[in-house]
Amino acid sequence: MKTKVFTFFFTNKAVIIMNILGFYLFAKITEDVVEKEYILVIDRWIETHINAIQTPLLTKFMVTLTHFNGAIGIFVFSLLMMLFLVYKRWYNDLLFYFFAVLGANIAYIFIKMIVQRVRPSSDILSIATHSFPSGHATMATAMALALYFILAQRVSSLGLRSVIVMACIVWPIIIAFSRVYLDVHWLSDVLAGIGLGVFWVTLIELINRLKKIVG
Repeated sequence: MKTKVFTFFFTNKAVIIMNILGFYLFAKITEDVVEKEYILVIDRWIETHINAIQTPLLTKFMVTLTHFNGAIGIFVFSLLMMLFLVYKRWYNDLLFYFFAVLGANIAYIFIKMIVQRVRPSSDILSIATHSFPSGHATMATAMALALYFILAQRVSSLGLRSVIVMACIVWPIIIAFSRVYLDVHWLSDVLAGIGLGVFWVTLIELINRLKKIVG
């Protein structure tokens, strides 16, 4: 049993490190927000100066982009993704994707209700829900990371795997930036959302891998 545990930690050290870093990022930002640490000064500074880079064309693009990762966009994409996984008969991956996305969704909603942080005063979009953490950043990270774990293991081409990695990194970053750009989230909101998404999905992935060893 000890050998299996050692082997598990050794062969999955990259995912374990990601899990720890994701948790630390989320926990540290949450503590700083709740305790009103220096991160709030950075948040305010960005809110004050974000309009310096706003243009009508870029704003229109960001609004369109952020809607792709809204509730309807997530539902449609996840439905298509799960139908694809059923078609391929990748049932373990189907369960993994389902719990990764559903769990991330429940987690950020639950945390929003606890923290109840007020959003910045955006002149572009009006949103009534609480601010912390960013649901868009959490879900974009969770979905992208889940896709990476599902697809990367089945791709032998280094070039194609690199494309998958880049896409799964760039998408959450762009979505997180769009939320700050549109002034509907503080920087700390999206950083916490990314951390939460990374932590949750890597936790589900580690549980899946542990079950294969133990089983």
